Amino acid sequence: MLEKSDDAKHNDEPPATETPSAERSPLPGEPGFKAPLTEKQAKRANQTIKGMIISTALTILVVIPVILLNPANRQHEYNDRVNVEEIAKQTKETLDFDAIAPDLPEGWYVNYARWNPGTADGVAFWDLGVVIRDEAFAAVKQTDKANDSWVTLATDGSVPTGKKHNVDGTEWTERATGGKGDNARTSWVAKINGFTYVITMKNDVAEHLPEVAQNIQKSAP
Repeated sequence: MLEKSDDAKHNDEPPATETPSAERSPLPGEPGFKAPLTEKQAKRANQTIKGMIISTALTILVVIPVILLNPANRQHEYNDRVNVEEIAKQTKETLDFDAIAPDLPEGWYVNYARWNPGTADGVAFWDLGVVIRDEAFAAVKQTDKANDSWVTLATDGSVPTGKKHNVDGTEWTERATGGKGDNARTSWVAKINGFTYVITMKNDVAEHLPEVAQNIQKSAP
């Protein structure tokens, strides 16, 4: 029996299979290569992310109280009643503004109390609605940053009438919008202890202005 030669033996062996090389990461200069961050770069990136998180959290903390203090605008209804003392306290604690919470006579009440951030003209103010025995309504505004433009806006575009009214030693300047019916309004403006107060009423109930002014003066911070 013939023996196979060494060459024949080798030819009978199955060919060796090539092991595919494992995929490698791109090298510098190759497409897709990303240089690893240095220790300083990594630290800087972490600080940036932390700063963004803190900034977002602070923004939320500022915005939420303002939203809570500014309910959606709606037509004032005499039967609405709010706890003006509680809302004024929240405003003081949240915004560091000494908001007035008037101590009103029997039959008077506040039907809205809110903080207006002054997005239109940059003058923020405290805004109240005072109902007088369910027969008259007075809009009361208070700010510590009043200017002539704000007073005009706060009084529905009124102009000074030249009249002044003295209520228990405090001088109030009168302004009027002109017009007729519901568009005719009278406003009184005074500065008390660093705050400017504006009281606005329709002309047909404007006889209550001295009473409202007196109650504002008694409760002014």
